[in-house]
Amino acid sequence: MKKNILLALLSGALLACAWVTYGITALIFIALVPLLLMEARIRRDYQHTKRKVFALSYLAFLTWNIPTTWWIWYSTQIGAIFAILANTLLMTLTFFLYHIVAKRMNRKVSLVFLVAIWLSFEKFHLTWEVSWPWLNLGNVFSEQVTWIQWYEYTGIFGGSLWVLVVNVLLFHTLRFYWQEKDKKLFYKR
Repeated sequence: MKKNILLALLSGALLACAWVTYGITALIFIALVPLLLMEARIRRDYQHTKRKVFALSYLAFLTWNIPTTWWIWYSTQIGAIFAILANTLLMTLTFFLYHIVAKRMNRKVSLVFLVAIWLSFEKFHLTWEVSWPWLNLGNVFSEQVTWIQWYEYTGIFGGSLWVLVVNVLLFHTLRFYWQEKDKKLFYKR
């Protein structure tokens, strides 16, 4: 369980460290991998996974939300607390939907679902009354203008898609590598 907590905290910290102004933007391309590894470990190792995944993904997204939206505190303290907790909850529910699908479908289908549901969440988050687009994944490139000249065609959703696909591919590659490595060790004995 400690390893899962560390993976959740690592994912939140990488997301926060990648964010604009003082962040290292390239970290965004590995930031979701620990969270995906944590979810896969819980799904593999535990029978009752829903509460664990919900709590740990909430921890990860809270770890991201606090350092990137603390400045709302200067406007309204209650508003800051509400914005941070509500946005964290929405992100957690989105990831939790992925977990539910991942338990029932194969890995590739569930990872495609993750990309689709996350982009849907971001679109929804832009169009409802309590719009909060600051933490859309595509916004992480706002200071890397040369990286995103193609945004004029795709908008920030192109950047979000880019981030999600790279993270999913890295996660899938790591899982495949570890599975093959385990098989090789098994056959050598």
